[in-house]
Amino acid sequence: MKKLILIATLSILSGCTLINAYSMAHFDPNEYKLITDIRAEAQADKAQCGDPLESKANANRLASDTKLFQLYSEHIPKNKDMIVASKDLQEIAQGLADMYSKESKVSSAFCQIKFQSIEQSANKLQIVLGGRPR
Repeated sequence: MKKLILIATLSILSGCTLINAYSMAHFDPNEYKLITDIRAEAQADKAQCGDPLESKANANRLASDTKLFQLYSEHIPKNKDMIVASKDLQEIAQGLADMYSKESKVSSAFCQIKFQSIEQSANKLQIVLGGRPR
């Protein structure tokens, strides 16, 4: 009897895992490339925070790229979690770009912290996207 219950339990758990795999978005190489590009840009841009003009241009470009990622992600079926995460990432990047448009001088430390935050968020999203079923 115990073996029968064990077999039934394992079958149910396997079925749940299978259902979860089909109820989430599948791997999308374009989505993965977009987030990889964002991560690489943030990583490179962090090193240029000493130059205010270059940093402002980098912040504006990154805000544009994260908006593209958000718009791309929002129409992928079964992608609710990534839609929320892409919106949050875009808000971080847009906040940095807005700071550069409002302030005459943004500190190098603030710039580096924001680019680091974008890089770390993009890294987490990259991990999630890379782990999707193919």
